[in-house]
Amino acid sequence: MRILPLLLIVLLACTACGSKTKENLYDEGMKQIEAANPSAAVVYFKNALEKDANFFEARFQLAKAYAAMGKAEQAEKEFNKVLAQNPSRDDVLLELAKISNAGGKWDRARELAGQYLSRHPDSPEGLEVTGVSYALNKKHGEALSYLTRSLQADPKRGSVKLELAALHISMGNVEQARGVLGELLNADPRNFKAHYMLASLELAAGARDRAVAIYKKILQLDQNQVAARFKLASLMLEKKDPDQAEAAADQLIKEHPKRGEGYLLKGMVAYYRKNYAEAITQLQQSIKLGPTLEGYHFLGMSYCGKGELETALSQFRIILDRVPDSRRERLMTAQILLAQKRVDDAVSEVKKVIAVNDEDATAHYILGNAYLVQGQFDEGMRELDRATRLDPKLVNAHLKKGAFYFSRGREAEGEGELVTAVKAAPDVLKSRLLLASRYKRQGKNEKAVALLKAGLNGSRGDAPLYNALAALKFLSGDEAAALGSLEAAKRADPLFAASYQKLAAYYAARADYPRALAELAALHAKVPADVAALLGLASLSEIAGRESDALSYYEKARQTGAMNGYLALAAYHQKKKAPQKALDVLDEAVKNDPRNPVPLEAKGRLLVAQKNYKQALKAYDELTSLNPDRGALLKVGCYLAMKQGDKAVEQAKRLITSRPSSVQGYLLLANVYQGAGDTASAIAQANQAIRIDGKSAEARVLLGELYRAKKDNAQAMAAFQGALKAQPDSLAARFALATHLEGTGKKQEAASMYRGILALNGSYVPALNNLAYLSADGYGKKEDALRLAISAYRLEPGNPSITDTVGYALYKNGRNQDAVKLLERAATLLPGNPTVRYHLGLAYHQAGDKVRSQKALQDCLALGESPDSGAARTLLAQLK
Repeated sequence: MRILPLLLIVLLACTACGSKTKENLYDEGMKQIEAANPSAAVVYFKNALEKDANFFEARFQLAKAYAAMGKAEQAEKEFNKVLAQNPSRDDVLLELAKISNAGGKWDRARELAGQYLSRHPDSPEGLEVTGVSYALNKKHGEALSYLTRSLQADPKRGSVKLELAALHISMGNVEQARGVLGELLNADPRNFKAHYMLASLELAAGARDRAVAIYKKILQLDQNQVAARFKLASLMLEKKDPDQAEAAADQLIKEHPKRGEGYLLKGMVAYYRKNYAEAITQLQQSIKLGPTLEGYHFLGMSYCGKGELETALSQFRIILDRVPDSRRERLMTAQILLAQKRVDDAVSEVKKVIAVNDEDATAHYILGNAYLVQGQFDEGMRELDRATRLDPKLVNAHLKKGAFYFSRGREAEGEGELVTAVKAAPDVLKSRLLLASRYKRQGKNEKAVALLKAGLNGSRGDAPLYNALAALKFLSGDEAAALGSLEAAKRADPLFAASYQKLAAYYAARADYPRALAELAALHAKVPADVAALLGLASLSEIAGRESDALSYYEKARQTGAMNGYLALAAYHQKKKAPQKALDVLDEAVKNDPRNPVPLEAKGRLLVAQKNYKQALKAYDELTSLNPDRGALLKVGCYLAMKQGDKAVEQAKRLITSRPSSVQGYLLLANVYQGAGDTASAIAQANQAIRIDGKSAEARVLLGELYRAKKDNAQAMAAFQGALKAQPDSLAARFALATHLEGTGKKQEAASMYRGILALNGSYVPALNNLAYLSADGYGKKEDALRLAISAYRLEPGNPSITDTVGYALYKNGRNQDAVKLLERAATLLPGNPTVRYHLGLAYHQAGDKVRSQKALQDCLALGESPDSGAARTLLAQLK
């Protein structure tokens, strides 16, 4: 309804345009600009240009009107026309720079502003635009320099002071921000933007009373500031005063019946009172009058309150479609999915939040709960531990003080509070498990055991406690007691998956496949849709040589609809040289979950392996629409496989042009140069990525890999250590450093680092595989080698390198025939890998097959020099 008056204005304007001069039309357009009506102004300026296409000032104002409407492309087009017609209008450069800033093209903005500053070096506006571009790019030092210079050039420039205050806030300089805003308000008491910014600053600092005072001051200056009235009423609601908030909402509706704020506030009040039906009615009216993200959020929360979870999800998805990085809505979506028992989907959603910020405590907390629901006890506890380390406020009220003390390093007091928490709420399982986990980390195993035993009460909740007890018993070497605890866990809760998984892992690590399979089969019988159980059964059946059983379990995993079930079955078909069957499985996965990039990536890789590059590129094009960076990277790899380096370079440069402030394009180009053998150019691009984003661990890891390829170990080590310093929790950086240590002969240190990675993420396959290999070679227990290798195999059954590791671990554990079967398969999958042939030779030798051992060792040496060549020659000489 609000659009109709605007259309009427435009129609009337068009009718009157024909009889006016271009100057009259220009003046009318300027009046509309002053009245904050850029849409109507566009009509007048366009009609003025129809009368004279060279009317530069009208075109300049037309471009500004488009910019005010948020139509960046049209604005940029018109500004460029002004420059083409009148190159002396260098003020256009600043307007174009502002558009580039708004579009995230900060390098382009600085380039344009730099051109302007080269002609007007002390221009406060030019300095401001440049400073803003640096601030948006999070280059705080440069931003501060330019904004300060702008203010020195024009001390009364209010817009610069606002930008300077915002910069100080982003840098954490709260007092400096307050000082700048205070100066601005002393000079211009009616600067409402400054008032609102100062109020937000006070709210962030927890000073609600000061924020209230600021909003009241805004209303003293202008009673029509609806935003201030809405904020004040919202604060009343937060202070648990719904009556005053509702009165304010009624007043807003009475005075502004065609605006949405009053209805939004009334809906929020109804939600607070748990009157969800009324809340939904008011919030729907608010959205009808003026859609806001807050309106959709509270509408979603109200549907949650009514138990209409699917409708609630729809509201949160509306927000996510518009703001994909919205953390709050993503976490709400994950929690609803968890409540609906759609655990895999919940895990997927919460991992998207963690991908953006790995230090999001709430996200780790939700992920931990999801893992516990799935029966992944260790993973769940690890996530909960991380959540409480990141943010003490996430634990329940009994744990708040303890977590606070721990965050301050006051260990004794913190532990005392946790003990009090357990005593105050002895049935709260999470509290007891967290305290036991802390005792375990401190090496206080006896205290941990006593604490866990004290929590046993004969209920289903005993299962997690027995699992924790088993872990402690395994740690102390008391395997019998550990197995007894796991059996007790199964009796307490026959549906708790972790108990069966741990027993299966124990038996598999000892190559006792019948008992391992029996445990997983028992779990499958009780929970038929447990994908982890099915994949465990499939992978162990493969290792045991029961191929028909393996295929059956992989098929059942696919039938659950879980993505890892599809991927595992496709990988199995690929191993069995049935690529079309693998493609059919992946196509079904894409059809069932078209917004998931994982099956598209797997499909593209399979097509590349089959040298069907055209179809692979098509798959990667689809992937690019879902994940532009990943899609571009894989397309580059495809072009390189096609020997089309020029297209690979073009693809990388296109990404740099479209997103010059992102490191991804430069890393992509570095990979292209690396693939072409131009290491120097690759290093240059990696360094450029580091200059753009000094906190990028990915760029430093790539730089380290490039130096390692040059055998410059010192530079490689420095790069990997720099990556870890930039992002201490980056698993990729930790893994890169560990592999470098392993490659330089520091294998004990490498094994220690791999263990550290697995303590953070027990499902990190590269670390599982490498630690298994090192353990098999004596840098750990040979039983652990088999356990770790099988865990990796279960997660990535199609990975031939892992197949080799499992075979090698079986050989080390004396399981000769099983080892031979796995290593023969690995040799088929990796025909050009000399290490696999060497391992196969060892297995044949230990199995007593001298002839085949000689053949495998000769094949190893025929493939060229490798780290195993010397050992292969020695063994071959002994056999001869």
